[in-house]
Amino acid sequence: MHSPLKFAEYPLWSLSILRGNLPPNFFDQIESYIRNWGAQYFFTSLFNQKIGGHIIIELIERLEELYGVCFNKDLNQFSFYVSGNDSQLSYKLFNRFSEVFPYKEMKGSISDLIAYSDLCLILENTLTESSVGIFGEVEGIHGNKFRSESYWGKKHEFCVFGVGVIDGNQKLVYFEESHHKGTPRVHLLFEKSHFFISDFLEVINSFRHLFLYGPTINYRSPDEEFGFFLSETKKMWSSPIEQIFIFLEKFIDGGDLIGFNDNLISVVPDLRS
Repeated sequence: MHSPLKFAEYPLWSLSILRGNLPPNFFDQIESYIRNWGAQYFFTSLFNQKIGGHIIIELIERLEELYGVCFNKDLNQFSFYVSGNDSQLSYKLFNRFSEVFPYKEMKGSISDLIAYSDLCLILENTLTESSVGIFGEVEGIHGNKFRSESYWGKKHEFCVFGVGVIDGNQKLVYFEESHHKGTPRVHLLFEKSHFFISDFLEVINSFRHLFLYGPTINYRSPDEEFGFFLSETKKMWSSPIEQIFIFLEKFIDGGDLIGFNDNLISVVPDLRS
């Protein structure tokens, strides 16, 4: 899932500057890139918050069972980072971990692993600063690719998990497992109807309308909270992006950020809600 165009790193306001030199339907032409490549950033943010943290505890436990290992219980914190050679956020990612999972000899270099992966899950000990990097792939549109032998045949053998979006109207989140040439992998799959994904797609759709019709367009918001942020974004449409970020940061509660695995959750609760 590596795009030569870094749309997810371009502030959306910069697209409005280019708008005068692009066709009226320019956003339609790049939307698939945003949905697919931008999901890498979306999941990184989601899994670093408590609302998505319990799912990762299940992911870690499934990797332990699949590989017959037990991660050191002193590894009391986890966090996600974007990897991949098409993202500036992967710069110096190798400084964040001291070991790489699985614990075996690697073909190639760690730099190649970082370059040709999408996500890095890091388990760490906050006191000793020892840490383990676990790498995976993201498919923001066609998560069913994880079920294909040909897909994993092109991926690094140390990419041991996948996070993907699939079709489905039951609002489900579930895990699957696969083996390709001796490499076990865990797949975390979200149906498009799940509120995590539907909200992500709703934001993209609202920006498509804003770029197509301008900030005066009436957009039917799915709920009051979404309507509030959309209204404020429209008001700040011509403001520098830094001001918009400062505004949005006011609504981030530091208590919602996670990392500590206190072993209170051993299984995933009902993910259908």
